[in-house]
Amino acid sequence: MGGIKLQECYRIVCFSFLSLCVLVVFSSCGNNRQSTKIPAFPQKISSDCRMIEHTLGETCVPINPNRVIALDDCTLEPMLALNLQPVGAPVSNVNIPNQGDLSSIQDTGSPPNLETIFSLKPDLILGCAYSQDVYKQATQIAPTIIAPIESSADWKSVLFLVADTVGKTDKAEQLMTTYTKRIEALQSKLGKRINITKISVIRIHPGHISLYAKDVFIGTLLADVGLPRPKSQNRDIPAIDISKENIHDADGDVIFVWVYGSNRQLLEASEAALKKLQSDPLWQELDAVKFGKVYIVPEYWIGAGPLSANAVIDDLFKYLVN
Repeated sequence: MGGIKLQECYRIVCFSFLSLCVLVVFSSCGNNRQSTKIPAFPQKISSDCRMIEHTLGETCVPINPNRVIALDDCTLEPMLALNLQPVGAPVSNVNIPNQGDLSSIQDTGSPPNLETIFSLKPDLILGCAYSQDVYKQATQIAPTIIAPIESSADWKSVLFLVADTVGKTDKAEQLMTTYTKRIEALQSKLGKRINITKISVIRIHPGHISLYAKDVFIGTLLADVGLPRPKSQNRDIPAIDISKENIHDADGDVIFVWVYGSNRQLLEASEAALKKLQSDPLWQELDAVKFGKVYIVPEYWIGAGPLSANAVIDDLFKYLVN
């Protein structure tokens, strides 16, 4: 009987030991899955900082940041306009006028590659609401500011938040003073035409046409100048998509057109769609087409800051004045 009890005890001890091993293994696997999903990036906390309010709360940012990351185009252009060169940003498909040399900026991709950002050892990360999905992980790398933005019409408020965060508010005010003076010069050159020249802005996609309305970057510029819009575009929305059959909604005294293309394949398809549209009888019936007032413009017409804004003003001088 003593031998049987001893064997039973031995089996119980062995079973308990094996159960403990299995539990440790599974627990370890679970921890590995979690660490792969959310990397543990150690953030360096600086006591020399000040609080900045942003769309996701308050964050204490360095007084003089010198290794800054732009998570998106929305914050990249304001940085460049403020003469601040980020150490990392999504620069692979950037189309910002007068952007300068971007070769020293590490491409962080879109959506942002957090491993690349971590390797750059930033002391500040800036992004717009478009990038808020990576906010929690970004805050583990460096203090992160997310600018509130509902559409590209908010480009001025983003500029001033970026400027405030990096200590360049004076520079932002200078940029906007220059912008205002250029708007006033354009208004003076246009004279009475400013009240009667309806400006249509459209974008050609492979399968449809977008009409750009008031609540978008180019809409704010045209409103600042005081140029009227066609009824179809005089709306407090970013844009509206139409088919070729409704192309009459795109008419105006002047039509500005650009083509969609986030990559080479889409760009070629959009250019082919524009060429096909230009030979369509419905297109040729538009007043702006009949009077030769249709102009193809670059991608920066849907920009994100002062650099694009000044380039658009150059185009307005070129096509409406000169």
